[in-house]
Amino acid sequence: MIRNIMTVDLEDYYCDLPVKTWNKYESRIVEITKTILNLFERYGVTGTFFTLGYIAERHPELIEYIVSKGHEISSHGYSHNNIRIMNQKDFELDLVKSIEILTKIAGEKILGFRAPFFSINKSNLWAFNSLKKYLKYDSSLFPVRLHYGLSDMPYHVYRVSDKDPLKEDKNSSFIEFPMAILKLPLVGSFPIAGGIYLRLLPSKLIKIGVERYNKLEFPATVYFHPKDIDPATPHIQEYPRYTYWGLKEAYNKLESILKVYTFTSIREWMKL
Repeated sequence: MIRNIMTVDLEDYYCDLPVKTWNKYESRIVEITKTILNLFERYGVTGTFFTLGYIAERHPELIEYIVSKGHEISSHGYSHNNIRIMNQKDFELDLVKSIEILTKIAGEKILGFRAPFFSINKSNLWAFNSLKKYLKYDSSLFPVRLHYGLSDMPYHVYRVSDKDPLKEDKNSSFIEFPMAILKLPLVGSFPIAGGIYLRLLPSKLIKIGVERYNKLEFPATVYFHPKDIDPATPHIQEYPRYTYWGLKEAYNKLESILKVYTFTSIREWMKL
């Protein structure tokens, strides 16, 4: 049986806003993360939690609890910065800060990274030069056109070429875990991995996508945020309306997927 890859972007509902405003909001991350952990335990799922350094600093006991349940902690940066508007020096400083915080609290080596907003694109592939200094893998790329703009890359797990991160090199030691997509006639590559797609797409379509990966003996990498399954997520005026679409149904959709497929963390998958 193919073991698919479950990932959670561990950030609070307000973390798409500028970091200087975050202290104004009441956190919901502990409550919702424990709901997620209970669901994972029910179906024997281990996952990779891409965690903001900011969240780890404020809720170290939550990070310790996640680790105690057998899950992996990886980096989501410190303050949820959009890499499209960063330079390499500032990106690396933010990355290293997050790794140091997470390592200390989790008590284990941090192996991977996911860019906030999936914000690695063709304009900032220099990020891989920094990532390779400190980590073993990345999971920031979305192989679709849309606003991610990376359709000309492998859509499955691959070893990253030093010359071009969007190309495969089977001799490389650094691994990319792209988000799951579904190739559709006329439409092309369509995202199904999670997040807003979990909230808006029928679970049947997501399952078709996972099934296609598995038939080719590839794992499907999926993700979601705690806020994606929280119907009580507070409304923030600056957020677009679609931020709140599908919240009531998302938990049940996620559970229906966990009933059918096997999921593990990236760290455990890499040991197979």
